[in-house]
Amino acid sequence: MSTRLTVFPFDPVRQIGTVCEVGPSFVRANLPKAAEPKGQWLHGLRLPAGEVGDFVVVELSGIAIFGRITLVKLPERDRLTVEPGVRTQSEPHPVGTVQLLTSISLKDSQLLGGITGFPRLGAAVYSAHPDLVRWVSEVSGSEGGVDDRLTLHIATIPEAGDSPVLFTPEQILGCHCAVLGATGSGKSWTVARLVEQAAKHSSKVILFDATGEFYKLDGAIHHVHLGADKSPQPKKSTEVSLPYANFTESDLFALFRPSGQSQGPKLRAAIKSLKLIRLVPNLATNGLLRKAQRRKATVENAQFQQSQPLERADADFDIDRLCQQIEEECVYPSGGSRSAPDYSVWGDMNEAERGYCVSLINRISGILGSTELACVFRPGTVKSLFTVIDEFLKDSATRVLRVSLRNLSFAFDSREIIANAIGRQLLTRARRGDFKEKPLFLFLDEAHQFLNKVVTDDNLRHPLDSFELIAKEGRKFSLNICIATQRPRDIPEGVLSQVGTMIVHRLTNEQDRQVVEKASGDIDRAAAAFLPVLAPGQAVLIGAQLPIPLTVQICRPQQPPESKGPDYQQYWRQPEIPVEVAPASDDDVPF
Repeated sequence: MSTRLTVFPFDPVRQIGTVCEVGPSFVRANLPKAAEPKGQWLHGLRLPAGEVGDFVVVELSGIAIFGRITLVKLPERDRLTVEPGVRTQSEPHPVGTVQLLTSISLKDSQLLGGITGFPRLGAAVYSAHPDLVRWVSEVSGSEGGVDDRLTLHIATIPEAGDSPVLFTPEQILGCHCAVLGATGSGKSWTVARLVEQAAKHSSKVILFDATGEFYKLDGAIHHVHLGADKSPQPKKSTEVSLPYANFTESDLFALFRPSGQSQGPKLRAAIKSLKLIRLVPNLATNGLLRKAQRRKATVENAQFQQSQPLERADADFDIDRLCQQIEEECVYPSGGSRSAPDYSVWGDMNEAERGYCVSLINRISGILGSTELACVFRPGTVKSLFTVIDEFLKDSATRVLRVSLRNLSFAFDSREIIANAIGRQLLTRARRGDFKEKPLFLFLDEAHQFLNKVVTDDNLRHPLDSFELIAKEGRKFSLNICIATQRPRDIPEGVLSQVGTMIVHRLTNEQDRQVVEKASGDIDRAAAAFLPVLAPGQAVLIGAQLPIPLTVQICRPQQPPESKGPDYQQYWRQPEIPVEVAPASDDDVPF
């Protein structure tokens, strides 16, 4: 990847017009050849004569102003000159609007950033050579004139005969990344291409596959899945678990959804009691902390002595005893009698409180026994996902860990809660410096399923914000993320504002385009106007280290994901069923 400008931008053969109007962010230029019905070719490449989307350079003393044509039109008096069969006395005089993007210093081959000067009226406008377009895109991430930096080949420039354009990992992934696009626009192919390119280097990448479509990825990739795999995916994927010990009390509350007034306090007390008897086993009776008619001092002293381990988020307890322990918490606050209460002991079982907790106990019992959540509550001998992640980080031969989430149930919001617990654990490890010398990059497919989610029920509000926190603070701990979604409007604005690079495929929804426009300082309405008409596989690259919004064709991945829809031509093709037509009668005549 060279940082030297090897092509002269002001080639007389490539001149297509002259400036006739100058504005603060645009110029208008006469484009006399724009009305010609046939295109031109030069050295085997198409020579644009002034078409919408073409990149151009405008001449300035010692500087080339790089821009893009966003509008071409004829003056009202000339509009019939291009109409076939209509005789006119004059030639057409097309005028184009050029959006000014950046400036190039010809003396030292540097991008100056922004517009350092404005062209004069009559300045020449040239069609940008494909090598110049590629150079502008590649050189912005280089430092100190280094020409041998590690690069990723993810796209080509269609107008340049599919000429490859190379980017450094810092340009695309260094400040978080977002792959956005409507269904069928090529978003999944882009994710697969990025993962494959990362796997060619000494990278550490975790791909969270929400739908299981990336199971074909091959090479230095280890495939695992949460939950029993019922799909016809290859046998190379290994089942893993996520034991409930990795869940916080808040996660369990979001999953079990106790009512705030009566059930919530009992659930919290039951969890604390089970944690306590795990730390102090002699307090237990048949695996439970019996409170009815028990002296409080013994339990309270043990709680005081074990206060620190009790408050740890990962403090373990026997969750199979949780329903029974909730019943044990349903006791009167004092013993003795009404006339002489004894507050040093707990009273008898409070049947009223127990009745209030019946629905919670039944709900917890159903969740603990569900087959969909066996990977959490009945992991057996299946390896924990975090054990696999630790092994993955130590294994120099494996570059990518794909975690399939397709088997996780949508019931009880368990899918989102489990993914949030994984993100929180990774952020915790990043904060303690686990990834400082081995930067970890996360790909989160179908990110709208996991971001901007809040579990609410009565007085309970549990925000699932782990991946949002990774986007906000993970970079300084060498933990970066790439979110892929077809619904940018469902992604929190705070997350997109932290994304340094966006790869935007076709977006037809106006709200989605507005979200992208607000989140990026490098794209304006003129560039956003191209988003609805992008072909499948085409994308606009927008980035803090990319000086211009660049339209590229994403390269086909070596192992494309399984993201096709149903083949109606195959499945709907059946022999026609003969229909017997009854003879008409007088009753069938409408009039």
